[in-house]
Amino acid sequence: MRRQTTILVSVTLALVLVGILMVYSTSTIKAPSGKLFKVQLAYAALGVAAMFLVAHIDYHHLCAPGIYRPIVALAFILLVLVLIPGIGVEAHGAQRWLRLHHFHFQPSEFAKLAIIILLAAKLTENQDQVRSFKRGFLPPVASAGCFALLVLLERDLGMPAVIMAVAFLMVFVAGARLGHVLAGAASVALAMVVLSITSPERLRRLFAFHDPWRYRDDESFQLIQSLSAFARGAIWGQGPGASEQKLFYLPAAHTDFIFAIWAEEMGLVGSLALVALYVILLVVAVRVATCARDLLGALLATGIVSVISLQAAFIMAVTTGLLPTKGLPLPFVSYGGTALLVFLTLMGILLNIGRQAQEPNEEREPSAFRVLKS
Repeated sequence: MRRQTTILVSVTLALVLVGILMVYSTSTIKAPSGKLFKVQLAYAALGVAAMFLVAHIDYHHLCAPGIYRPIVALAFILLVLVLIPGIGVEAHGAQRWLRLHHFHFQPSEFAKLAIIILLAAKLTENQDQVRSFKRGFLPPVASAGCFALLVLLERDLGMPAVIMAVAFLMVFVAGARLGHVLAGAASVALAMVVLSITSPERLRRLFAFHDPWRYRDDESFQLIQSLSAFARGAIWGQGPGASEQKLFYLPAAHTDFIFAIWAEEMGLVGSLALVALYVILLVVAVRVATCARDLLGALLATGIVSVISLQAAFIMAVTTGLLPTKGLPLPFVSYGGTALLVFLTLMGILLNIGRQAQEPNEEREPSAFRVLKS
């Protein structure tokens, strides 16, 4: 699997490079001193170092009780702390950050790492009971639900949706009954709908999504400006650094809507190239999962590729008007130190799984994908 791991490293570094270039392009307007760019560059260097370090740590050690339990406990405590007034930092109507000296830390990003490791470990331990609803399906879904609920209390609906989607995919790959997974996913989807229509702010976003031009001066302002960026980019783009939407026309240009700025500067060709990088990462990561040495590796790889792919697809759909506006960082590209550090750490785990994986013609313990096929 050396070829696959080489591709993963190359694609990841390419995405990080795109992110550094785009953060430089978008943040120098907001912070002429270059502070945001310097912070992103520092986190990128730290994250790449973490990726290569974790790539040389046997993933089985990460899922040992003495390792994953403290990680999960720390993630849970941080999610609780961020909700306490005076400790959690509130910005843009949401309380999602903890202040560490001059830096902000987002516990919900760290929670994604914790929940993937927790579910992989517990599903592997309880493999013989995974088809039981009470003993196999419900405990891991309830665990993910606890984390999702804490993130939801931060007034964030997008991240809980991603967490639960990843949990259902991992449970299914572990061998749970399809009926249980579909019923659980339908229940979560229904809950999301209820939460959306009972919240005045979220309901306005749904109305704006249905008719964005009617609400172009308020709820749909970001979407209209995002679409304008895509229109200006046309086929070949305006050129690196030549975006006009980043000049305070498009809010969150360096975070939630950075893909729109990329499209404006690099055009349709550049946009498709960026999408292709994520597709390559998805295909190669699935290959690693199917060739994983054991079920634990397959589940970890499934969780990692799911959270990256789902989040990338979600934010790209939001910037193009295919989904209602909701803030999530584009993996490896958007500004945000915590997210970048967590994603690169996850890639390090995936690389370690790939290093230990074996080709299909070699003897190894059956992975989850082969168990499902049989």
